[in-house]
Amino acid sequence: MTLTLFFHLVWMLCALGTAVFAIAATRGVYRQAGFGAGLLAGVYLARTGPPDPAFAGGLALAAAAIFLFKPRYAVAASVLGGVLAGLWSALLQAQGIPFLVSPLVVVALIGVSVWLARSRPAFAPERLLDEGLLAIGMLAIAAVTLPAILDGWQTAVALSATSPRSAALNLPLWTTVFILGCTSLGGMYSVWSRR
Repeated sequence: MTLTLFFHLVWMLCALGTAVFAIAATRGVYRQAGFGAGLLAGVYLARTGPPDPAFAGGLALAAAAIFLFKPRYAVAASVLGGVLAGLWSALLQAQGIPFLVSPLVVVALIGVSVWLARSRPAFAPERLLDEGLLAIGMLAIAAVTLPAILDGWQTAVALSATSPRSAALNLPLWTTVFILGCTSLGGMYSVWSRR
């Protein structure tokens, strides 16, 4: 299997999501049960191989949005976060970790995250948890949208009369402005949240 940029994007999304959603699920017994059920479902789904970036991104985006904007449905978000954590085992398997060992790696990260969150309140305060959920949301948006954008870009290059080399050199202005705008908004939010 070729380890592409999207593979690493989904790997990072699942790993970060495993830690953050596990900590968010510690805030209640029903959340913990939902996270555990989702984890089992995710490990079951991981048997078929690494997840599609849009599927993993959709799960992560939905879970982060629910935790941030509809906390009364946090049990459902915990289930989605657990599925995302279970899917991380498929990505670990793609890197050569055996099927029976990869879920143990996932459970170890969950255990360490939960232990640190409970034993040290300064480890994951509410503000840091919210920022982690925002980071997951940004990575999830990238995982959902970038494959389609790349496919469209490759199709446009294939259909145009220019060579692929010259097409790669001519980056559209809107792309640069979009990236700079997103980076600037993230920086402003970080400065604003630390006032």
